[in-house]
Amino acid sequence: MRKIVFLLAVALTMSSCYTTSMQGSPAAVSAGASIGGVLGSIVGDRAGGWHGSQFGALVGTVAGAAIGNAVTTPRQEKVVVEESYPERVPTESYYAPSGLRITNIRFIDDNRNHTIDAEENCKLVFDIVNEGDVSAYNITPVIEEVTEMKHLVISPSAQISYLPQGDRVRYTATIAGGKRLKTGEAVFRVYTTESNGAVSEAHEFSLPTAKRYK
Repeated sequence: MRKIVFLLAVALTMSSCYTTSMQGSPAAVSAGASIGGVLGSIVGDRAGGWHGSQFGALVGTVAGAAIGNAVTTPRQEKVVVEESYPERVPTESYYAPSGLRITNIRFIDDNRNHTIDAEENCKLVFDIVNEGDVSAYNITPVIEEVTEMKHLVISPSAQISYLPQGDRVRYTATIAGGKRLKTGEAVFRVYTTESNGAVSEAHEFSLPTAKRYK
């Protein structure tokens, strides 16, 4: 009987993971459930006859499935996204100094050729970190194409209402190449502004563009 109580404790502990993040390999989860059910049935049978066997099988199935899931579920922070890192050239702040800093600028395009092609949607992803002494309010990420290249569309800025000291937020913008986009080089400038007039250090980098070939 003590073994059944022990299995119940294990099942209750593991079932919280089992019900909230069952993302492991389906085969491993199924195998864990099957093995756990068999072992639970054997232990329950020895402890309390037919009813103990059924109870032990149920407990073993839940515990075994949860263990199979826990063993095979990958750590989320190890997920790698294919992306390229454009060259960044910091420039002086435009106006008042800011405690915000832009880091980890990444360019991700659909066909992974690290070029903005005509009729292609690309992403520009970066982190905004508050390294200042106070919280920042009404932050507006600004992305400009400084050469005024035609047929490039940048998504409108989405304002960040509040960023506490020491925190960071990941921002994603879309850059779309128009049908008439020509082969060349686009130069982008990225920085942030705040409601108090502060402007962060700007970063400039270039990305190649390519027209559509029929």
